[in-house]
Amino acid sequence: MSSPGNPAHPGHRPAPLPGSTERVRANSALVLAPHYDDEVLGAGGLVTQLTASGAVVRVLFLSDSGGAEGDTEARKAMSQRRRQEAKAASQVLAVAGIEHLEVPDGSLEHHLDQVADGIRKALMSQRPGLLLVPSPLEVSADHRATFAALHRVLGGLRRGDALWPLVRDLEILAYEINHPQNPDLLVDISGEVETLRQAMACYTSQQEQHDYLEASLGLARFRTLSLGPDVEAAEGYRRLSLDDFTTHGLSNLVARLGGQPSLLSVTEGPRISVIVRTKDRPELLAEALDSLAASTYGRADVIVVNDGGATPQLPADFPLPAQIVNLETNRGRAAAANAGIAAAQGDYITFLDDDDLVEPEHLATLAGLVGAAGVRVAYTDAAVGVYELSEDGWSCVERRLPYSRDFDPELLLFDNYIPFHTLLIERSLCQQTGPIDETLPFFEDWDFLIRLAKHAPFHHLARVTCEYRHFRGGGHHILGDQPRGRDDFLEMKARVLSKHALDENAAPDVTAQRVAQAIDRLRADQVIENEDVSRLRRELAGRRDEILKLADEVSQGEERYHQLNGELQGVRVNQQAIETSERRALADLREREADVLRQTQLIEELRRQQEQLKHDIDSQSKTLRQTYDEIERLNQLIRDMEASKAWRVHQWIQRRKA
Repeated sequence: MSSPGNPAHPGHRPAPLPGSTERVRANSALVLAPHYDDEVLGAGGLVTQLTASGAVVRVLFLSDSGGAEGDTEARKAMSQRRRQEAKAASQVLAVAGIEHLEVPDGSLEHHLDQVADGIRKALMSQRPGLLLVPSPLEVSADHRATFAALHRVLGGLRRGDALWPLVRDLEILAYEINHPQNPDLLVDISGEVETLRQAMACYTSQQEQHDYLEASLGLARFRTLSLGPDVEAAEGYRRLSLDDFTTHGLSNLVARLGGQPSLLSVTEGPRISVIVRTKDRPELLAEALDSLAASTYGRADVIVVNDGGATPQLPADFPLPAQIVNLETNRGRAAAANAGIAAAQGDYITFLDDDDLVEPEHLATLAGLVGAAGVRVAYTDAAVGVYELSEDGWSCVERRLPYSRDFDPELLLFDNYIPFHTLLIERSLCQQTGPIDETLPFFEDWDFLIRLAKHAPFHHLARVTCEYRHFRGGGHHILGDQPRGRDDFLEMKARVLSKHALDENAAPDVTAQRVAQAIDRLRADQVIENEDVSRLRRELAGRRDEILKLADEVSQGEERYHQLNGELQGVRVNQQAIETSERRALADLREREADVLRQTQLIEELRRQQEQLKHDIDSQSKTLRQTYDEIERLNQLIRDMEASKAWRVHQWIQRRKA
């Protein structure tokens, strides 16, 4: 019984943001909107894309959105105004229809049954392929309550319920409005931003109070940080499936999504003694005790039965009363359980092996079940968590729900379908039933339940509140990794069967009748399983045809790719030649530009010289005109002189001298 190490509780570390966007496709979708405008702010881009592709999208508004303040008439008027705004916005988004639950605004958490009933009816009538719900990490209590109501609908859903076949393949996306979540899906809504603006323009009552649209677009822009520059806005979603709801309690699912669940402490109810069996597995025991320490139920005490191992240590700050019962030697599972029952003082008893876990609501849920009149034994469901060892330690790689069946005493005679730690048993019934059979190395719980069922019926709630853990290769489980491969597996089972088949208190005809009833029920279950298998095979065949078709398209696409690649290579060669020619032409152009520049400079110099020459010519012309004027003046003087008497006398004298 050595510990396999330290198997960690399922990790809640957020995964890296997607590096690309995806296109969401659906033929029909239902949007759960706590208030009028949440459908736009949280999922408006995706809704627009879906309606544009021809999908039938409907919106279920849960609250009356009248506000929490003001008198009755004011809230009623606001509700009517927002309802009309929602009608106008739905036309912008092109949704097929809207419905209204009209639960008082701000109080969805106090009307979860009503909200859950409304959601269930919508799923039944509309049968969507895609469901959009607010993230449980939201700041608004109404948003978180919407997620809780959906969990109330889907968490307890089992095969046989009328809703089961309608939602077993339902795709669920959690959207964000006023608090970022850890999305694993990003949707590019760059092309839908204008539509969002038009839709939110209808909600004037809200935009007058606060610019909710810009806040929403801010988150959408923030979501592009891990994307390429071509994406301007993106909506973030978290993918969920029906299995996520059926195999996790609400608080566990919220924690898995990265949130802090809101837990309500329960301080009233019957005293419950929790018997924890352990031997030399301190790491596992610490995890089991941690899960009990997180319990919302305060009226409980813990009895740790150490089956002959080293004395375990209880946490100093453990919030519940606790004690250790040490067995001197290893006496086995049954003896450890009997020792715990003997030490118990509670009104009711429950069990928890050190390698299993309970969720915070587990004890409170069981206490609520036994609070009903006449209920002395109650049980819930346990999800099986399969863990594998990796470099980072033990991690949960699979989570399923193989055990979920209402009480069937006939079937219990032939097979145990109730994990032991899902049960809460009135302590006096344990005394009536007698001690657990210590001669059985295993199946001791099954034998005990068969005997217990003779004293009281069991009340079952189909809801997961705890985890039955299996560590592959851990080597610590009492039945090992392959229980049916054990040599003594069938032998021990035969011992239990023969023990009760030979019960002197059971008449042979009654035993025969029980056998017939059990076989008939098992056969009915097998028919359902076969139908599911047939459906899955048909779906698989259809998927195979789709895969073959896609493979053919891929093959054709590859041929076309190679063809286009060859053409591309030719284009690249031509492009290189063109680029070379362009480079040469560019060089020639630059040379010509240089020549033009030089010629321009020469022309400018010639123009300058021409201007200077013109200036010189003008100057010389002026001087010449002045010279001509002076000559003309002198000639005139000469003519005047020659015409004078003195000049004639002078001329006569000169001739005489000659």
